Amino acid sequence: MALRTAPLTASGLRLASTLPANRHRRALGSPITARRTVAERSLRRQAGNNPNFKLDANDRLWEIGSSYWLPFAQFQPPQYLDGTLPGDRGFDPFRLSESWGSPPDGSDEPEKRLGWLLEGELYNGRLAMLAAVGVLAIEYLGKGPWWTAPYTADYYGLPYVVGVVIVHAIFGALELKRLENWRELGEAGHFGMAPFDPLDLTDDYKRQAEVRNARLAMLACLGFATQAWVTGKGPIENALDHLSDPFGNNIFTQGDKGLQVVGVFLAFSVVLHLVEVARIKTAAKGTTRGKFVSASQ
Repeated sequence: MALRTAPLTASGLRLASTLPANRHRRALGSPITARRTVAERSLRRQAGNNPNFKLDANDRLWEIGSSYWLPFAQFQPPQYLDGTLPGDRGFDPFRLSESWGSPPDGSDEPEKRLGWLLEGELYNGRLAMLAAVGVLAIEYLGKGPWWTAPYTADYYGLPYVVGVVIVHAIFGALELKRLENWRELGEAGHFGMAPFDPLDLTDDYKRQAEVRNARLAMLACLGFATQAWVTGKGPIENALDHLSDPFGNNIFTQGDKGLQVVGVFLAFSVVLHLVEVARIKTAAKGTTRGKFVSASQ
């Protein structure tokens, strides 16, 4: 059983603790990471290289790599996925963390690139969590399909176009401040504050939970949009139809559109795993070549 020892901090000695590094306990919802103090957070912010979205203690959530998970029984993640960021599953087959995304400060450091990508994932995930609730609420309240809601909403008597312009102007100003925060502090924050945690609620458990729920919400929104395209109905109506006749109402009974969705999903899944297998083999060859060179010297 792995043991974890709490590190020393500049604000004083933290009591050493031995905790089982059991990711299954965390998955069941048991928060095992103690909340940071305000003093610790201030020190981290002043340091400039430990933004609030990083974990206090490295935590790898890799489900793959066991002898039963073929073809990834000997899985080794990329070196830059070291468990310092929440939601690290060690899975990046397209190496997006190395080559995609440009932080606003122009840095090419892998650590900052990863942080910028995580900021984007969290931002989109938070919007998706709000959107998922909104989509379900609109349909449940009988306000019509969710995709028509923007055109039927009451913007306090303002025309639709004017309301859209005002909202975009407000959020544009907030986004500008987020960019400034990133350049100065290494994280974007919200509403002009970086980090945004006025109630001091952030800990490692909540960081991991937020990323997990954000990813689920983004998948849910993708599902809502796909359902609307295939069936022309909202998620609640689709769910009721499926429950009333599971074999007569499912993705395979929706004609060409349903089959197209299945085909795209399967093709993407196959390509994703083939690329990851190729990455693992390439990394293994590089390791073997390095050992051979070291031995010959």
